[in-house]
Parts: sequence; structure tokens; C-alpha cells
Amino acid sequence: MMEEKPNVLFFANIPVEGEHRSIGGATVLAKKIKDYLSLDQRISCRHVQIRSFWRSKFQLLDYFIWAFKFPFLIRKVDVVSFHGTKDFHFTIAPILWAWAKLCKKKVCYHFFGGNFYEQYDAFPGFIKYLLRKTILNSDTVFFETIEMLKYFEKRHIKNSVWLPNSRAAVLNTRERKEFRKKFVFISRVIPQKGIGEIIEAANLLSKNYTVDVYGPIDDRYYTERVFKNSNATYKGLLDPKDVIDKLFEYDVLLLPSYFSGEGYPGIIIEALSVSMPVIATKWMALPEIITTEHNGILIEIKNTNQLKNAITSFNKENYGEYSNNALDSFKNFDSAIVFNKIIERYLL
Repeated sequence: MMEEKPNVLFFANIPVEGEHRSIGGATVLAKKIKDYLSLDQRISCRHVQIRSFWRSKFQLLDYFIWAFKFPFLIRKVDVVSFHGTKDFHFTIAPILWAWAKLCKKKVCYHFFGGNFYEQYDAFPGFIKYLLRKTILNSDTVFFETIEMLKYFEKRHIKNSVWLPNSRAAVLNTRERKEFRKKFVFISRVIPQKGIGEIIEAANLLSKNYTVDVYGPIDDRYYTERVFKNSNATYKGLLDPKDVIDKLFEYDVLLLPSYFSGEGYPGIIIEALSVSMPVIATKWMALPEIITTEHNGILIEIKNTNQLKNAITSFNKENYGEYSNNALDSFKNFDSAIVFNKIIERYLL
């Protein structure tokens, strides 16, 4: 254990006000971790944003600048805590890791999402060797999913820790009332999150079902017109602080995702925290958190009929048990427990 309070550099992207490109699962989680760390008196934590330029491909300019600035930035810190996504892992991260180690810093490295091992597997041997000797050789390596953890443990990656996506427990969990046939999607509005299937399934339902969609629309794929004449209603953006209250207005969360970087989506964790069951897909690590006929229902990807059948399978008789199981399964994702793992590793 460190005898004095360690100075920690928290190197991560968090959402930037007015910049919609900065909002995503990884940045929202990074902010929640940063906020938690800032309240702990055992450490002194300073956050530095990785990116200043948010236009597509402009992160390469940020990375180029950091290659020269980084050794000066870390002079007075004890721990360098990296929290990166795909582009960061395979570009500048090994260089910054080498700077940190040359400066004799403790390094913790956090992989967001659940598909890094697939990207790693596709690279040639010399790239894998470079990653094993740098970022995967950190003093602590945090993996979001159990699947990732097991994959790299089999490849002799030491000091790995399971760090699932997490949320704060809801202190006043309101008891869910009678099942009302109200379903909601809250995420980025892109095809890979299953928006097409949600619209199609909603159109197969009777009019007494409600299917509402919240989230930023990616104009590369959709406009609000896609919801015109549909039984699914687009309700606009939600401020992150309003998500929990909004979830209490609905019965079941919909996330029929086939997004390639899916780990443990924060919106699913938030749903479980308010005893809300989830309809999700048998995709990536989603079956690690949702179990069919327990805390939700899993369906095949891109399957409108299965989605519609899953929606109509909920009723007044079974909803209470689903809801209780959802809240019970949240205990694995309570941030007070999960984020403390990070601080414990800083203090080793």
C-alpha cells in the first residue's frame, strides 16, 4: 500500500457540453468514475481530457500532440489511469504507456466495451506482441466483461480485474405498479441499436401498447421522419440526470442491439437499478447481464417477430417477478462497490 495519498492522473474523455459527438456510453461511464474518484479522500485525482477535437478523424491530431506533451504532464503524478476506446488502444496508447513506464509511474488501463478481444485477435502477431508488452502489461488491466477477462487470462495477461459498467443505487426505489404495456428505448438512434426492428415490431402491436424512443438521432442513418406513421414515437433527447425518473414512467426497456462495441450498456444497468426488466439480444456480452425469463428476455438479432413476441409475453401475472429479479441482479453493478476496485488498485 502507498504510505501517502497518491496523485492520480485520470486520462479519459467525458461528455463536453454542446458537443454531441462527445456523448456515448464510454464517455458517460468515464464521467461517473471521475465523479466518484473525486469524492474519495484517499487519493488526489486530476482529470485530463484525451480529445480536444471531436470531428471525425481529428482525434489523430490530439494523439500527435499528446505524444510530445505527455511526459511533461505526468511529472508530478504517481498513478496514470488510462480509460480508452478502440482508436486509442491501437494508436497512441502504447506510446503514452511507454512514457509512463519510463517515468516510473504506476499504470492502470481500462478497456471500455466488450469487443476489444475480437479486434486484438484480428491483428498480426507483431501488433499483438506490442500490445502485450505495453497496455496489456499494465499494473492493473480493467476489463468490462467476463468474456474479455477470461479471454486474456487464457493468454497469461496478469493483474486483470473485472470492472463492469456500473451505476449508483437508486436510494428511493419506487415500487412498480400495475403493468401498463409501456415500453421504452433510450440510447443512440442508429440501426445497430435495433431501431428498425423496434419500429417494425411496434407496427405489429395493438394500439394499447406504448413504444417510445429517446436519444440522439444519427443523421447519417435517420431523421425524425422515420417515425412518421409508426406506432413507435420519437420523444427527443434526455438529459442524463433525467433518465432514472423517465424509466419509472415505463415498464420494460428495449435494446435489441447488434452494435459491434457493445459491452454492458449503461442504460441496461440503470433499468435494473429501478427494477425494470429488459428485452435485449443474444449479442456480445448482453447475455452476461440479462437472463431470459428471469430479469428480461433475450432474442436473436435483427428479428422483428421475436421482438414483438417478447413484448407481448409480458403481462400482469408475470411482470412482478421479472421486476423483482431485475432489481436483485443490479447488485453486481452497484458503482459504490465496482468503482472502489479502481481506488484499491491505485493504492496497492
